[in-house]
Amino acid sequence: MKKTFGLLVVLLVFSSCSFHQLEYKGGERIAFGGLNKKQVSFTAGATILNPNGFAIKVKPSELKLIIEGEYMGVVYLEKEVRVNRKSEEYVEGTFVATLADGALFRTLKFVNKEELEVCIKGTVKAKVWMFGKELNVNEKRTIRSSDLKYW
Repeated sequence: MKKTFGLLVVLLVFSSCSFHQLEYKGGERIAFGGLNKKQVSFTAGATILNPNGFAIKVKPSELKLIIEGEYMGVVYLEKEVRVNRKSEEYVEGTFVATLADGALFRTLKFVNKEELEVCIKGTVKAKVWMFGKELNVNEKRTIRSSDLKYW
């Protein structure tokens, strides 16, 4: 009887949990780490609001990098990133971008552009407690090329 009651309580607790989307609040920062052959390492962060009553962990993942419709390579999140529960905080991750063949030559087209459309596509693995889920990502951002000149 106690086991049945315990199982019922656990099921009610987990079924009553609702997930709210994380909210991007701005404050983007990117710091160049280094260039080694076809790999660029960097850290990137932003202020994120997590309205949920539980922390969310983003596992190391792999995403395609597309700039102005041109495939540039793959971006890897190297270490797990944690967003604490019911918080608005600056979250930072360490990344390595592996450039595709000819990607550096394709960037010459973008030198004189004022704004660039950057797209990342792929699957990100997120985890809450012992439950994991793969989320499809297809994010597009327009960035000023002047922001990249300090790299």
